[in-house]
Amino acid sequence: MNKRISILLILLTSVAIIGIVISQVYWIKNAFELKKDHFHKQVHMGLKAVSNNLFEMQNSHQNCRIFLVQDSLYTDKTAFENLNYSLIDSLIVLELIGTHLPNDYEFGVYHNGSSQLLGGKFNQFEQQIIETDYRVSLGCLRSGSPYYLAIYFPNLDQVVLKNMAGGFSLSALFVLIIGFSFVYTVIVTYRQKKINLMKNDFVNNMTHEFKTPIATVSLASEMLLRPEVQSNIDRTKKYAQIIYDENVRLRNQVEQVLQLAVLDKGLFKIRKKEMDVHKMLDDIIHNSEIFIHNRNGSITKIFSAARSKIRADKMHFTNIIHNLIDNANKYSPNPPEITIRTKNAKKGILISVEDKGIGIKPQDQEYIFKQFHRVHTGNIHDVKGFGLGLFYAEKMVKEHGGYIRLNSTFGIGSTFEIYLPFNELRNI
Repeated sequence: MNKRISILLILLTSVAIIGIVISQVYWIKNAFELKKDHFHKQVHMGLKAVSNNLFEMQNSHQNCRIFLVQDSLYTDKTAFENLNYSLIDSLIVLELIGTHLPNDYEFGVYHNGSSQLLGGKFNQFEQQIIETDYRVSLGCLRSGSPYYLAIYFPNLDQVVLKNMAGGFSLSALFVLIIGFSFVYTVIVTYRQKKINLMKNDFVNNMTHEFKTPIATVSLASEMLLRPEVQSNIDRTKKYAQIIYDENVRLRNQVEQVLQLAVLDKGLFKIRKKEMDVHKMLDDIIHNSEIFIHNRNGSITKIFSAARSKIRADKMHFTNIIHNLIDNANKYSPNPPEITIRTKNAKKGILISVEDKGIGIKPQDQEYIFKQFHRVHTGNIHDVKGFGLGLFYAEKMVKEHGGYIRLNSTFGIGSTFEIYLPFNELRNI
């Protein structure tokens, strides 16, 4: 997909998600206001019902239940000071329960003109009770009375939000799912695109790597078919050797590609056997010295490990060290200077392969063990290989229960350190 189109789609989707979030916030706000309005209406209806109940009680000659003492000789203020506030409280509770309203409330009776509370149930909420909109006139008890019954809910917003918790939670959950899915899709797409680019690089590089030995074999074979070459034994041997060498090179390259398929499918097997690390390193160094000396380079070994026997797969161990030496050689523009060290660590052995090559830039070090990743020095084919060596090395070291780490300074050199455990090897 075109990069501009990808960016445009991401931007449009981001705008759409932001729009959904804004819409949800707007919906929640409106729903909150509607719930609050519905709550207000229910409370007012409840207060009117309380007022009606008090009126009915008074008309049924149950004054003693409404007023604690006979009120015929008392003024309005004195009478309302002697209201049966426990009765009023019980009537309020009944109405709140009937309309499914919260019973976390405070109430009081006050004079509308002087804003003075005469009685009720309130805890430091006197001013809030006087200023609340939830009130009803007590003119039902004394005609024209300026006294009002008021009720206040200290946690009104929390109560309304609690009633909306289910819808709000589902809305938030769906938005989070959409957001997470979008972010995850973008990340996966970016990674997939990066892998595709690396694979394209791998295919292009593999084509180049295969074409070179094939062309060389073709040319050498053509030369062998010429009569003047066939009559010359030395020239025949020379071209036959070229064909053999290029065939070996081509076979090794095919093995690397097949190795990739085996790693991806997890079909490889680890066959651990007792082995001496120092002896294995000696053999590997001996085999590697040929191409190192061809470049006037050197391999130095410093074996400091007192215990050098471990349980490991000899084939994979050999491939790991060969890959590291091969990298040290390839990324050394001058005659390579390679040092291989060993030392014991807790329950295992540390093996380091050190070079004085070009080193690795900090931004490349994070991806150095990734599949197909190759550190380039300007041209895609300036360094041979498929970018599988370090990926293979890390995977195999982990399969052995160890680890591999890099310490590199660009322009100075690199050191790869491998830790391999003894794997319950008997002390010898």
